[in-house]
Amino acid sequence: MANSYTVLADLRAGRCSNTAEVRLLRFWEAKNINKRGQLMSLEMLLIDEQSTLVQGSVPASFQLMFRGRLTEGSVYNLSGFDVTRSSPKFKLSDGPISIHFNEGTTFEKIETTSRMIPTEHFRFQPYEQILELANTGKQLPDVMGELRAIRSTITDRLPGAQRVMLTLRLAGEVDVCVSMFDSLALAFHSKFDGFGREPKIVLVTAINPKIVSGRLYLNGTSATRVFFDCETTVGTEAFNRQVLLSLNQGGSSTKVIHAQKIEPLTIAELDNFVLTGDPQVIEFLCTAKESSFTCLKCNLPNAVARLRYRVIFSVSDVTGIAGFVCFDEEVAKLTHVLASEAAQIVGIGVNAQVDTEFPRSLADVVGNTYIFQLKLKDFNFTPNHQTFTVSRIFPAQELAPIPSFAEGPKAPEPAIPPTVVPGSDSIGESSNVVAEQAITSDGLLAGVKAAGEGVGVEGSVPKKPRVG
Repeated sequence: MANSYTVLADLRAGRCSNTAEVRLLRFWEAKNINKRGQLMSLEMLLIDEQSTLVQGSVPASFQLMFRGRLTEGSVYNLSGFDVTRSSPKFKLSDGPISIHFNEGTTFEKIETTSRMIPTEHFRFQPYEQILELANTGKQLPDVMGELRAIRSTITDRLPGAQRVMLTLRLAGEVDVCVSMFDSLALAFHSKFDGFGREPKIVLVTAINPKIVSGRLYLNGTSATRVFFDCETTVGTEAFNRQVLLSLNQGGSSTKVIHAQKIEPLTIAELDNFVLTGDPQVIEFLCTAKESSFTCLKCNLPNAVARLRYRVIFSVSDVTGIAGFVCFDEEVAKLTHVLASEAAQIVGIGVNAQVDTEFPRSLADVVGNTYIFQLKLKDFNFTPNHQTFTVSRIFPAQELAPIPSFAEGPKAPEPAIPPTVVPGSDSIGESSNVVAEQAITSDGLLAGVKAAGEGVGVEGSVPKKPRVG
């Protein structure tokens, strides 16, 4: 005898033998970051004809039974599953229960259905409620807004975290920052490159709100998906409103900074770029040999300030010579000597001076080849620039193999910030690190804090690097 039909709203705790007809909206992998990304489960969002949204979970031990059947957007007959109370942490639905697959669960795709099951479902919340959720780990809401800016530090030539930060203008003219890391950032870049143009409207699902240093950051999680413009019904409506508004205003007010994948350039190509490019905030990689250093200074805002390196290296490659300015952190990585160990303050107040000799370890870097990550700002595109400012330095032998831009597993790196897995309390507790890294990954706050440091080199190659 066929199992009787049930709706998700009528489910009660225990094993359910009745059949529910549901649509699979999205699914993703939940991994344990404390065990080198070990797969814990396949998570999914299911919805029925009454628009009841429930989170489903397939344990890792059963994932091979079901993974091949999962197609987002398809409708399924679901029976023989366990119903449990939903986790109070990182909730993706408002319902009190969740569904767990077991060895006896039936999950069969059906080609046609007479039931009107929604094809999408999002949990948007006003800005004030998102603020209330910040740092609580309770809910992972969705957000949608006008894209105002994109900043990223993505490179396929260096090890380390990949980051993308979006500025979205929500309803009510409120700007928020959405941060995405590593595989999620790479997936965004791949989608952006394939889209063919800059989107006007961006919808981001399952974000984890965090307040760090008084600023709200919306961090991507393993359940996060990004939709552009008309890929969703609600996005299409917002896109049409934005287009109409732009026509009424005589043009778009959006000022999008192109998504930037950090490109390797020669010194001559850098020089040509600042001569021909538009003023902007952008980063490049340059492999060069350090031939000498011209000065060592320490900034002294007051008598008790922490000493800071300010070293100008003279570097060269086959195309030219340039001056690269480095500060405390990056110089200390090369020399293993802190500024406070290399210099002494003599005097107090405005009469304070630095009494120092060049440390031997600083001289030892002469003649070595390094990969410099350079941060250009608007000042670099003026006639007064003299030096490139360095945000990171890597020994040339640390050069990583060029990875594929496609999504997929990659080797874990200890320095990469963790990703929140919805429903995992332990991962929720460590999601703080993501928000804190989001601050340093902002294009306005990366590495070098000295204002007015510019760029200036000799040589010119008639080639403008590709950005975006």
